[in-house]
Order: sequence, then C-alpha cells, then structure tokens
Amino acid sequence: MRHFNLNQTFDLIFIGFNSFLHLLTDQDAVDCLACIKNQMHKNSRFLIDIYIPNPLFLYRPEGVRFPVLEYTDSVLEKFVTVEESNLYDIDTEINELTWHFINDKKVEFAVEKFSVRMYFPSKMNQLLIDNGFRILHQWGDYHRTPLGEGSKLQIYDVCLP
Repeated sequence: MRHFNLNQTFDLIFIGFNSFLHLLTDQDAVDCLACIKNQMHKNSRFLIDIYIPNPLFLYRPEGVRFPVLEYTDSVLEKFVTVEESNLYDIDTEINELTWHFINDKKVEFAVEKFSVRMYFPSKMNQLLIDNGFRILHQWGDYHRTPLGEGSKLQIYDVCLP
C-alpha cells in the first residue's frame, strides 16, 4: 500500500473495510496517499472506509476478552468463536489486537496478533488535506448519513483539487 505504481490512472480508487488502519505511522499513510495520487486523473474519485475509534473499545481492561465473531470453518466443518483482547498505546495511536480462536468444544486452537492505527476524523482530515486532496463528502455510514457524533464509520469521498 505504501509503494506502488500501476502506470495508469483510474476513475475510482477505493480502500475499504478498515484496510487503511494497517498503515501504522504518519509516514506510512503519506506514502500510501502519494501513490494513490499518482494513479488519479483530474476527474478521479478516491474513497476510504474506516471505523471511528471508540474509547470504550480502546480502553478495555487489559487481558479481558470480548467476543468478536462466530463462523463455521469450511475446512474443518466446525463452529468457531473468536474472542479479542487489546492493548492501546495513546502515544502512537496503535491498537495491538489479539484474536483467540475457540472451537465448538471450547478449546482454543489458534491465536493471531495484529496491529492497527486508530485514525480519528481530525487526523484523517489533516492527512487528506495536507497531502493534496479535496474532501467532497464525509459520511458516517453506508447510507451516506453525514459524519457526526454518533457515527461508527468515517467514509471519505475525495478528489484532486
């Protein structure tokens, strides 16, 4: 996401479903945005879809697990639950997540760790504007409700100036 050139431009570029959150530093985000800009023409649109960091999620008690999702493993044909614990660093705005995979017999069979950056709306606005984009719309959900205090998502529709 930080270093690419496809040697062409596109009408629409979309980074969806929180993928942008894997850019852990400001420089990572700036590098990604510069690459995207190089793939745009004067009428291109660029959309980003990420969730709004929720303090109740970030500041959960350390070591406490919360249910995240349930699914049926298509290979094992077994029901799986995923529980999550996290540790948020307020200085780096990085949330260290641990997912615990538990089978239908209540036995943990896998643990996965990953990190995501918490981009608050003020930071996203700053990153987009400082890197030469014009924000056309900010939505708080997939129904194009304006971004506001009760929004769970932040969806940006941007273009070149």
